[in-house]
Amino acid sequence: MKKLLLILLICLPLTGIAKDKNDNSNPKYLAGAVTLTDGKVTFTKEIKAPGLSKQEIYNQLLDWATNRFKPDGKLNSFVAYTNEEAGEIAVQAEEYIVFSSSALSLDRTRIYYQFLIYAKEGICDLEMTRIRYWYDEARDGGEKYTAEEWITDDMALNKKQTKLAPICGKFRRETIDLKDQLFQQVTDALGQKLLGTQTTANVQQPATLSTQQPTLSATGELKTVSIDRLPSNLNELATQGRITLTAENGETIDIQTESWSGLGQMLGKNVAYILFDQSRIAANALMGQNTTYKVSFYFNQSTQPSIIITCKKAMAQPMTANELKSLNQTVDASKQYTMYIGEITQIEMR
Repeated sequence: MKKLLLILLICLPLTGIAKDKNDNSNPKYLAGAVTLTDGKVTFTKEIKAPGLSKQEIYNQLLDWATNRFKPDGKLNSFVAYTNEEAGEIAVQAEEYIVFSSSALSLDRTRIYYQFLIYAKEGICDLEMTRIRYWYDEARDGGEKYTAEEWITDDMALNKKQTKLAPICGKFRRETIDLKDQLFQQVTDALGQKLLGTQTTANVQQPATLSTQQPTLSATGELKTVSIDRLPSNLNELATQGRITLTAENGETIDIQTESWSGLGQMLGKNVAYILFDQSRIAANALMGQNTTYKVSFYFNQSTQPSIIITCKKAMAQPMTANELKSLNQTVDASKQYTMYIGEITQIEMR
């Protein structure tokens, strides 16, 4: 009873508390962001990986889990169970979530959770559940809570559900961020596997490209089109023109035609591939600092782009020259490269 009263008092919005540096009204963390299954806080996600077999998905994610979850000092994370035939991997995880850190103070909690992976043909199901916390452990043994009593809508949000509560809210926010991070890491791991098994044909040309070449113009209005309107010889056309990369912050740079590695499909989505030598510091910094960008194609020495492909960055994958040669990419063997893969969100053409 005393513990429940303490929880209620801590989680109630208080006056005079300094505004947290994070946005406590971000919809990402508000009503519905934390879901319950059979009364337990559970986060789930299905990742589609067409082109990868159940065995390939299992092997790739077992390798990822083995490297991601392992003992570290006082923390004991490990792969607790595997069933290759069923495609199942279960992880027992223990790590720190740091809320704030300075030379004078460290505000953190241990978080314990179970992470489950179910590999299937072309699909991977993920589940994060059995979440618990051990907070302020250095002070009189600290306090221990379950996610069900600590980060649900009725505990971690204000009455109107428009803001995170001061204390419970930070646990909710950082747990959701950890969940997103884990799901993205799995997505990246599958993307790396898929990239490693692709041939030049499916790296450079999705099956939906038009075989009838449209007439490209440098004049007229840009109109949004579907991917099947793009010319199938876009890579060849690109070598005869100019390509620019424009980041979400407005900065634009010219990219060499060999940096444009074409179109393809990954994890069921249309994507564009860009390859940069890691010595191109400005280009790599631009890609690293922005999540969306536009690739513009100029033909016949025009100052107006004929095609603009807008992308949301999905993955940045360092690759050696030998790995790229296996994809029939023409590269300098003495250099290191990064392949940027962007999900295509819009295509415009004149």
